[in-house]
Amino acid sequence: MISTGPDSLLYLSRADVAACGVTPEALEDGLTQAFRRRAAGRAWSHRKVTIPAGGRNVFRGKGGVMDEPAFGAFKWFGYFPGNERAGLPDFMPTILLSEATTGQLVAIIEGIWISEIRTALISLIAARHMARPESRRIGFLACGAQARSHLAVFSKALPLTEVVAYSRRIETAEAFARGAREAGLEARAVTDPREAIAGCDIVVSSIPHGATATGQLDAGWVEPGTFVASVDLGFGWRRDSLAAFDRTVTDDHEQSTTGPGGTLNYDGPFFAELSELVAGAKPGRESPAERNALIFSGTGLADLAAAVIVYEAARAKGIGTWLKR
Repeated sequence: MISTGPDSLLYLSRADVAACGVTPEALEDGLTQAFRRRAAGRAWSHRKVTIPAGGRNVFRGKGGVMDEPAFGAFKWFGYFPGNERAGLPDFMPTILLSEATTGQLVAIIEGIWISEIRTALISLIAARHMARPESRRIGFLACGAQARSHLAVFSKALPLTEVVAYSRRIETAEAFARGAREAGLEARAVTDPREAIAGCDIVVSSIPHGATATGQLDAGWVEPGTFVASVDLGFGWRRDSLAAFDRTVTDDHEQSTTGPGGTLNYDGPFFAELSELVAGAKPGRESPAERNALIFSGTGLADLAAAVIVYEAARAKGIGTWLKR
């Protein structure tokens, strides 16, 4: 074990991150504060870096900086959809955390849990402004890791009573619904994606890029009053249907390029950035009948806010391995 100091940095493994015991509530507060600082011009991000790696494989990077607490972070990850055949995740991120007074790297953090929970919390923060307060039924389009993290976060924070689950394999949807029932919710699996949209107050789409259902969802199916969190960057939806939403918000303007060749499957415009909703500069919903959507970019600012909280918890509890520079 190496002592902390200017000549060492902290490595946090997946087990270390879990051992920190950081709660979703603490992370939501940290993300909310980061969005407020961004609205005040005191937190910054940059357009996502993308490097093709052959076929559907790709490397990406994203980051953010804020003045208080003064840290910067960069998340580096590969998306390799063929990894399932090797029993590996298709998404394996690592977060580099630096303090923002000298720029010195202070931690290397395994990023799978942070990526999953911070994504669900971005959706939740948007839902607090864009969904109807009485929302009870939530529909999931794809039932993988993102759906599981969203269900865990939303079911604790909102008055949900019912779950509708769709996946390209009915067995996956049934397993997800079974887990929801074990958590005390009514839940059913469906074979038609439209059934996971109809009658739902909140819809979460996380369809993997390149899946058979990519680009098959129609925003015209969404009923008045519904809030949609398009975690799949809009790629689960028919591009020409997305204009049907009354109010569309992004989590990060810099990362959310639209139109042909953009990072999102959306042609714009955006009503607002999520930071503007959090700061009260723009409303998330103005009538019960609005069909509203958050189309994700997956802001690096959220990775930064979550990484700082995990890092500080690890320091306080003496968790992790100190590495010599």
